[in-house]
Amino acid sequence: MPVCAFLALFQVLAIGESIQNAAEILLGLCLAIIGLALFTFGLLNGLMPMGERLGRQLPVALSLPALLGVAGALGVAVTLAEPALGVVKTAGSLIQQDQAPHLYMLLHEQTDALLLAVALGVGLSASAGMLRIRCNRNLKGPVLVLLTFTLALSSFVHFHTSHVDILGLAWDLGAVTTGPVTVPLVIALGMGVAGAGANNSPLTGFGVVTLASLIPVNLVMLLSLSLPAPVTKLRALPPAPPSPAISGNGTLVASSAVTWLDETPLVETVAGLRALVPLVAFMMFLLRIVLKDSRPLNVPVELRHQRTFIITAGRALIAAQFGIIVFNIGLSKGLAQLGTLVGATLPALFAKIPAVAASPLMGRTTGISLACAFAWILGFGATLAEPALFTLAITVHKLTKGRMSQRQVVLSVALGVGTGTALGLLKVILQWPLMPLLLPGYALAAVLTIPAPELLVNVAWDSAGVTTGPVTVPMVISLGLGVGKGIGAADGFGILSLASVCPIISVLAVGLVMGRGGGSDRKQYQLAPMGVRAHESDEDRDEAAVAYIVDAPEDA
Repeated sequence: MPVCAFLALFQVLAIGESIQNAAEILLGLCLAIIGLALFTFGLLNGLMPMGERLGRQLPVALSLPALLGVAGALGVAVTLAEPALGVVKTAGSLIQQDQAPHLYMLLHEQTDALLLAVALGVGLSASAGMLRIRCNRNLKGPVLVLLTFTLALSSFVHFHTSHVDILGLAWDLGAVTTGPVTVPLVIALGMGVAGAGANNSPLTGFGVVTLASLIPVNLVMLLSLSLPAPVTKLRALPPAPPSPAISGNGTLVASSAVTWLDETPLVETVAGLRALVPLVAFMMFLLRIVLKDSRPLNVPVELRHQRTFIITAGRALIAAQFGIIVFNIGLSKGLAQLGTLVGATLPALFAKIPAVAASPLMGRTTGISLACAFAWILGFGATLAEPALFTLAITVHKLTKGRMSQRQVVLSVALGVGTGTALGLLKVILQWPLMPLLLPGYALAAVLTIPAPELLVNVAWDSAGVTTGPVTVPMVISLGLGVGKGIGAADGFGILSLASVCPIISVLAVGLVMGRGGGSDRKQYQLAPMGVRAHESDEDRDEAAVAYIVDAPEDA
């Protein structure tokens, strides 16, 4: 709520414009908070315990190839259940066909194929992550190889094809995939695989987030390349609706074409059922049919004053199902609307736009500087409000025996996200291409990765994923698209991708400087062994290593 209040105050005080549909947006924000809280409760007490049980038993019952196949299938299923992916459909409403034909085609005609490509990317990431855990390999080598391939393919798309308009979407989708469903379930499965293989490394839970943010980027680019360029030139795509209306799940429909299937709340109900039911059914199939495990799954829930109560996984799953439906309503009616509204009027600071009669409100240089300062504060503040970041910092503090402080982790990540958000907004305003910004950014991250110790590499590369929650992602994407629409840019994508690479650089840089200042790198980041204490259970070790990737409800 503080982030949304900051957006609203900036709209009223700096831009001088009122919040249109304020009551509807406020109701949507409240629904988003309630829905996300219910969904997270169901995730932690229903889906994750099921994933942990699968992770402990599947490595025993299945061969390694079969295990990797199941991990990949689970990765696909959980990605399709991600709440934030709904913003991808909403994004299509602000893309003009003549300015970005390939992007328009992906978001209008190939939406299902696009989501499937992202899901397949996460599935491959899950399989690769399980293989890395089973083989007990470090993260540094695979990350550098995968990053080199991804940047090479991106450069080819940018410099040698006409599909350059999809690069911002592809890299932004890499950030969207690391949400509150995908990462916890995949990591829970990885913990079980590590336990079955006697892998007690405290870094077991790290790395899958990084793979899941890079592999989908490649598949989205390959999908776009499979759509021939002559198609958009020889055959006119369906024109954009003259009076667009966004349905509950974010699908763009013409005002005259809205049917009862496109109206709230039925469309959110159908979308929520399609997202969660197949995933739960697949996990139940694995438990009951493949593993023949029919034991009830009861989860203790801690309350205040050291009180606990027991809840069945089935009831938690009902809460998750209801929560994702309510969150989808809040996403379309609150978060997306507010971000797009503020983004559309933000260019009034430095340019003449029809929406604000008194625009431009100040000189171009001053206005752009204020807009970038606004984006920096938004990115920095949203990161500080992200619960997953603090759990990551706590975990790192424990693993390094206090040598890497919580404050150091939190501030370095927030500084990077704020800088990346401001740089991304500047990219949209000045209509810079994305690759000249990403290439030096990731090149610098790779250079800093080579001398960095393994723990710092894991923390830095995963830090970008834990800051892209189900509220931050729709807000940032909607803001960027709104700004792009306000100034007539081809698209507003690319902010999330820059907000992901900058914290990698900042964490690596701060970690290396602090490490060199306090002694050798190996000693500075010496790991606290997790498997040498006889009284510590497997569950305790898993909880410490997996805590950082659980996206609790964000402050909207």
